[in-house]
Amino acid sequence: MSQNSYHHYTDKSVRRDYIQAGIGILFFGLPVLLADLGIIIGTILGALTVFFIGHGARTLNHQLSFLELTDSGLIKHGPIKKRLAWEQLDEVKLRYFSTARDRPSSGLGEGWMEMTLNGDDICVKFNSELGNFEHLANTIEKKAVSLGLRFDQSTEANFRALRGDILPEDSDNPRDKTPYPDNYRGSGL
Repeated sequence: MSQNSYHHYTDKSVRRDYIQAGIGILFFGLPVLLADLGIIIGTILGALTVFFIGHGARTLNHQLSFLELTDSGLIKHGPIKKRLAWEQLDEVKLRYFSTARDRPSSGLGEGWMEMTLNGDDICVKFNSELGNFEHLANTIEKKAVSLGLRFDQSTEANFRALRGDILPEDSDNPRDKTPYPDNYRGSGL
């Protein structure tokens, strides 16, 4: 890689998240302010209001932040600045979260991905709402492989799915044809 690339959260995703936060704050916050709900219901609705305020704050952080991919590492610019050099990289995780009830037979289907990079007590986390996420993930995967890092089974499957490398002949086990194996879903589910 000879030139830095810059990745911002898309306007569409930021706008959608602001709308969700605003609706949640209005829906749960207005009754707390305008009605005498009692201590239990007031506490529950107040907690939900605080949750949506936090969602709005996270969205503001996304709007003000961007990632810079360089030859030497990854830099997160914004209110919370982080720098992770490739030599510091110890772990890469790529998780997929589905928004559809049924698992897709191949590829990603509906949902989003979240990438977590760890190294030297630094954690950089971002999701697939980031512009040109596929390029970013592909570059990070190649860099991690060149550094000799090993991926867990779920991360490996998710990278394959992102590249479009999941085919029916990959395995006899139908669960291996999706970007998230059963052990990722946790025990008992």
